[in-house]
Amino acid sequence: MQAETGSFLMAHPLLEDGTFSRSLVLMTQVGSDSCVGLIVNKLSEYTLDQALRGDWPEWPLYLGGPVSTDSLYYLHRRPDLIPNSELVLPGIYFGGDFDALREAIDSEWLQPDDITFMAGYSGWAEGQLASELDEGSWVVANGVVQSDWWQANDAYRRLAQGWPDDLKLWFNSPEIPYWN
Repeated sequence: MQAETGSFLMAHPLLEDGTFSRSLVLMTQVGSDSCVGLIVNKLSEYTLDQALRGDWPEWPLYLGGPVSTDSLYYLHRRPDLIPNSELVLPGIYFGGDFDALREAIDSEWLQPDDITFMAGYSGWAEGQLASELDEGSWVVANGVVQSDWWQANDAYRRLAQGWPDDLKLWFNSPEIPYWN
């Protein structure tokens, strides 16, 4: 199965890459020359106010990926408050006008359950993701939407619950397989 915008990539549990181990990546852009996504289940040790060093709320900050970790990315449910955002999944939007975002936060129109912030993103060069999919490093899930997937620390396992039995074995295995 090929990835497309709005697909989730679930890392094979034996993938030993520290950044992508047990990661769930929402693909925000899939093109012929590159692919971009955000890891949605890796909570950072920092909060939004610590990362931005200013008058920001103390909201969670996730690790979106290893590329441009000094940049902020966000997924949200409020295109009415954050214009110029891109629809990624039904009801889920990527990015948008930063000044409008700031105003929505300052005015308390935007709440923590409306938005998820990430430091960095995940990116693949032309052919790289296809190669990793062929190697079995990732499983692609298209059309998977659960209302609360994006702020659940166990989102990786929760999304796998509805999958075919042959895939459940992967996702129910321990993080360190020899502990089994």
